[in-house]
Amino acid sequence: MNDVKPTKPWIISLLSGSICSVIIILMRLAGIEMNDWVKRILGVIILISLPVMVYSSIKMYKKAKNG
Repeated sequence: MNDVKPTKPWIISLLSGSICSVIIILMRLAGIEMNDWVKRILGVIILISLPVMVYSSIKMYKKAKNG
């Protein structure tokens, strides 16, 4: 299989999902209470970034497989 560079949507979705997840985890570990609307916004960002990452990963895999 050929080496395929990650696409911009894949990188952006990976970073946004990771950053939101880390924020939620660190706030929970530190015991800091977040507003409900902040949790919901971060959750929506994660839910949007996951399908984008899956779709772009499949495209990269197909491109690598086809050469």
